[in-house]
Amino acid sequence: MRTILSTLILLGAMALPALAQVQQMTTDDQQQFNSYYSRWLADRSNGDRDDMISQEHHMQDLMEKYAIPSSTPYDQVASQNSAAPAYSYDNRGTSQWQAVLSPDDQNKFNKEYQKWQEANAKNDRDDIDKHARNMETIMARYNIPPNTRFADIATVNGYAPRVDIRQYQGRLSPDDQKKYDKAYEHWQQDRARHDRDDIAKDEGKMQQLMAKYNIPREVPYDALASGNRGY
Repeated sequence: MRTILSTLILLGAMALPALAQVQQMTTDDQQQFNSYYSRWLADRSNGDRDDMISQEHHMQDLMEKYAIPSSTPYDQVASQNSAAPAYSYDNRGTSQWQAVLSPDDQNKFNKEYQKWQEANAKNDRDDIDKHARNMETIMARYNIPPNTRFADIATVNGYAPRVDIRQYQGRLSPDDQKKYDKAYEHWQQDRARHDRDDIAKDEGKMQQLMAKYNIPREVPYDALASGNRGY
């Protein structure tokens, strides 16, 4: 009995430093993390992998700043009240934030969004942050919530429009489909471990197969994996 009690005390003592590290975030940093986490949740529900990766980079940077292990689940670092925002769309699927910006600011935002997408494709974190900050500056001028997805503000002419993914499902040969499914499975596992290097490696394999069949980068990975055809 004493041995079990001692073990429980030891485990509790080991857990306290990690908890303390999470609580050490300043108010501003915690709010910033919550914003990234809310946007990450929304991006995950929308299958927007580029935005998800960008938000993960931001969250990982803050976690590293406070010596929080990179494997710590994001929901354990975010405040309990942090949640995905509710976005409003009209009957055409247009975001409530489109057509809010002036023509000049909309054009600037679209250019920043395009550059931000290109930086994400190259995994250039410095440029990702720079263009994200520029977009957020414009958003602040119009009181647009900071956890609003960039894609919900950019206009159709400013970024690649969403594509009908159904036309690309089942396009891969059986052999290539097996290779894709294997890379996709590894990608999911690496994302759970927050292993950025392996994530990039897995994405490279999937994108190579997608390019072989002229499938646009905008098509979500899970939409092409076997068993997800009802996406």
